[in-house]
Parts: sequence; structure tokens; C-alpha cells
Amino acid sequence: MPEFTILTVCLPAAVPVGSLAAAASAALAAHGITDAGPAGHFFTTARLRTSNLVQPYHGTAAGGPVKLLDLERMRADAHLKYWNRHELWQQVTGGSPVARPWWHFYDRYLASPDTYTWDHAVQGFLNQPRITCMRTYNSHPHRLTNLPIEHLDAFEAGPQAYAVYGWLSAVPCQGLLTLDGALLRSASARHTDQLTYLQQANERITALAATDHLVAFATH
Repeated sequence: MPEFTILTVCLPAAVPVGSLAAAASAALAAHGITDAGPAGHFFTTARLRTSNLVQPYHGTAAGGPVKLLDLERMRADAHLKYWNRHELWQQVTGGSPVARPWWHFYDRYLASPDTYTWDHAVQGFLNQPRITCMRTYNSHPHRLTNLPIEHLDAFEAGPQAYAVYGWLSAVPCQGLLTLDGALLRSASARHTDQLTYLQQANERITALAATDHLVAFATH
């Protein structure tokens, strides 16, 4: 799992740029999230108008008007990154049998915790050859990137589906606070729930006006 969570906050155009960070912080606090701070999550298109951005730094920013954020480049970059990661995953796990995702073992634990303990579930998941291949690669100090074991379902869906998963995840990340104050997040770590969240989040982002704002906050 990531060491920190990126939450994307939607704010209306009427909020002054100088107040965006404070407004986003207050909106998150209304949901009990009080340990978050601005994160340089977005690529930007602004070269001369960086005063209209939150914490601009070398082509990135923690937020600003949608029209100054290069969301399409973020998505294209993530699409390529995930495509390449899937190719690497295929090389690392080639020849290993298909693995069952964590939720298969977790559901079995929930159904019979007295006879199928938490340790049984954890070991059942980790002892699968394909998971062992991924963990072994992730342990190498000179690895090209991590192969997240929590992405197993997404990897198994194939390279195109995994690349689109990256595209969908690029802007909203792990949570989206909408203009009407709703906090959208995945209902669980299951890939199907992740896709449901990402579909909803990207629909909300696409509906924003060019003058509306997006602000990214990181929280542990």
C-alpha cells in the first residue's frame, strides 16, 4: 500500500487562489481528515501564470484552475507507466500459475474466523507462487519499479485494462472531494470497487468548468 494517500479536492471558481489550500483543508476536515497537507500532484500548463497555482514548482503544482492543470498529460503519463509495468509484471511472473486475490482469502476468514484464522488467510495469499515472484522482485534493491501485490486483479485483467486503470487513477488518486462536498472513495480494495470509484470520480472531474479548481492533499 502507498505510504501516503493523495486526495483530490474540487473547489468552485469563486474561491480565490490564495484561499484554495485553506478551503481544501477545511473541506477535508469536515470529513474528519485533519492530517493532510498540499501535495505537488498536478502537471501544469502554466508558464507565466504560476501565481494562479498552489505551490507551483518546476511544472507541477498542488492545485489551481482546471484550465492551468495538464490533466491529459498526467493521464497519458500514467497510461504509459502502467503499460510498461504490466510488461515487466508479465516477465517477472511468466510461467507461474494464476493467483487468487487477497479478498478471496479475506472473505474465507470472515466466513469462518474460528477455523480459518487471519494467519491462515495471510499465508494462503502470500504463499502463492505468483505472489512470491512479485514479492521477490520487489525485494531487489535495484528493481525498476514496484509490482504492487494489491494490483493483482488489475494485472490479471491484461495490459490494456491495466493501462486504462492507470489513466483513470492519474487525477483523482485515492479519493475525490466533489463540488457538493461528497467524499468519493473505493468501497474496498477489490478491483471492481476501485473501478466503480474511478468511474464516478472521473465523471465528476470531467464535469468541472475550466475555471473551477482542483487541489491535491496528501495524508498518511
